[in-house]
Amino acid sequence: KERELGIPPITFLTYLFIPLSVGMFPHLFQHWLTAKSAKAFRLTVIAHPLCILIVWVPCVLIGAWASGILPPGIPPPAVLSNMLAMLINNQILAGLLTAGVLAAIMSSLDSQFLCVGTMFTTDIVSHYAGKKRFTDKQLITIARVFIVLIVALTYLFSLFEPRRVFTLGVWCFSGFSSLFPLILASLYWKRLTKLGAYAAILAAALSWIYMFADANYAANANYTVFGVMPVATMITLTTIAMIVVSLITPPPSKETLNKFFPTEE
Repeated sequence: KERELGIPPITFLTYLFIPLSVGMFPHLFQHWLTAKSAKAFRLTVIAHPLCILIVWVPCVLIGAWASGILPPGIPPPAVLSNMLAMLINNQILAGLLTAGVLAAIMSSLDSQFLCVGTMFTTDIVSHYAGKKRFTDKQLITIARVFIVLIVALTYLFSLFEPRRVFTLGVWCFSGFSSLFPLILASLYWKRLTKLGAYAAILAAALSWIYMFADANYAANANYTVFGVMPVATMITLTTIAMIVVSLITPPPSKETLNKFFPTEE
């Protein structure tokens, strides 16, 4: 039976697609590409799930306890802060907690800014202007200017009619998640073609834009598609477009397959 003030089971279940966005975060993806060998990830692959368990289990427990303590109607992003306000009366402990939260935010922002700057200078500036067109110092300056412009543009957007941060975050993560089938196919499916990849990206972008607009640009915090989260629809459309277009277009050449899927002798 559905709990009062809860969400339908199918909606809750399709929330599980959103964590796939982690696999497409540019700053995390770029860090993983810097390793020279897969052996470098052994400790990470083993320790990461354990660390996630240690960090997130207390948060989940706090949310579960909150359902019986806090009054109904409190939005999800405010649950943790309300519980902490009730449980933490020590100013020193509260200060340490705040410092930890700010440190985590700044760590992610630093990685994202560095990644955005690198993507812009490497994939756009150097790619189209030529790798020898600018010196390393000039590229660093270009990256810094671009980052400042991006941050300024983001700040300007925040001045418009406010939307809930949690809802916007769900939409952003959904966009990343919709591209997960493409990266998975790129790594393991030899039949994937360039046009199939383009079709997947186009399907992800168009479906995200359509549903985001249909949700009144995140004003409708409870927006679903036939009861499921939009991310499930995005992933489904992306996967279908990628598979269909790849199968009806010529497969990659043997040279390409040998380059990315080398056979062991």
